Amino acid sequence: MTESDESFVASKGWLDRFKHCHGIRCLKIIGEKLSSNESTIEPVRIELLLRVIDEKNLSSEQFYNADESELFWRMLPDKILADLNEKVAPGRKVIKAKITFMPCANVTGKHKLPLFAVGTAKKPRAFESPVCYREQKNASVTRNRIITEFFPAVRQHMKSVDLPQQALLMLDNCSGHPFA
Repeated sequence: MTESDESFVASKGWLDRFKHCHGIRCLKIIGEKLSSNESTIEPVRIELLLRVIDEKNLSSEQFYNADESELFWRMLPDKILADLNEKVAPGRKVIKAKITFMPCANVTGKHKLPLFAVGTAKKPRAFESPVCYREQKNASVTRNRIITEFFPAVRQHMKSVDLPQQALLMLDNCSGHPFA
């Protein structure tokens, strides 16, 4: 290295200008364009929700929300820096090894269920309490998993705060989620 190379300090925006000057752009390697048909999605009906809460006489303590999120822990980035002349970039088969997490809590925030995680490993060492880990072949949260993990924890909480043994769980429209 020469003395001038060692003293080089990049200014803010240097890389952007360098890429622009040399015709380098960000190119997507692989991917699927996923889009949902919004006309098939039934809009959320707040009136129906409020009516159910009123009919069941539910308090904020009995109203829960849960949503799942997937972590693809072995997936490579899907973008690469490429020359302007390159139209495509060769890629590899996508490795979809994942762990699905599902946090759940009531509206008041006083009852937070342990973080629920589903993966393919039978007994991972990384997950100790307070994470509730279960093994499943495709690492997805299913209807049976929600029922076996959610309902006992909520019943126990309802007993501890002296409330009726009923609750309302809000979920997204995933096919694995129960419709009750």
